[in-house]
Amino acid sequence: MTPRRRAGFTLIELLTVIAIIGILSAALFPAIRGVRKKAQQSSATTAFTQWAGGVTRYKQVYGFYPNIGTAYDSSKDSLHLLEDPDTNLKFVKAMSGRLPTGTALPTADRKLLNKTGEEFCSFGKDDFEDPANLTDTSYLVDRFGNRSIRVIFDTDNNTNIRNIVAPKGVDSMPEEIRAIASTSGIPARVIIYTTDILGDFSNAETSVDPSDYAQVLAIQ
Repeated sequence: MTPRRRAGFTLIELLTVIAIIGILSAALFPAIRGVRKKAQQSSATTAFTQWAGGVTRYKQVYGFYPNIGTAYDSSKDSLHLLEDPDTNLKFVKAMSGRLPTGTALPTADRKLLNKTGEEFCSFGKDDFEDPANLTDTSYLVDRFGNRSIRVIFDTDNNTNIRNIVAPKGVDSMPEEIRAIASTSGIPARVIIYTTDILGDFSNAETSVDPSDYAQVLAIQ
């Protein structure tokens, strides 16, 4: 009686299947990464747009932009760097009427930044660095973990933002707004952006690839 052969794969067949899986994975992972990056960018843009809307409402209520810099100069437009801890905290206080942890503002802060304690925009945990461990000094970040957020106000109230000096030069700004560095400027009242230039990420590891980031931009 002839013994029955056991069904199974040969070594060559198994190696072939493994090779095919490897090829498919190599082609699929970049596509998944690209979709994820687009989703992060879209989410960050939505958040920045809400922040910009909050700044606009703040101006409508108080008649001036949040004084989050060292001094308020109505003779020119102003750029503020949210990686600066003092500027970051002032922005959160002015916009939300609260500290990053959700605690109501002390009286002194309300007098300086948000007299009525109004919530012009709300910040969720995802808007902060290390959201699982929020403190009263937590940094705002975009969805790529970049805390180097640029906030620009039309402080001179001419509905045109111009003569802005970018920290890392004009090329560090999204292409759509590079004219703000010139005398012509662009029509806008509030601009919030981050860049995908690695040197502009003060909190990033030196080993990080710039392609892991994306430019995020909101204009109002």
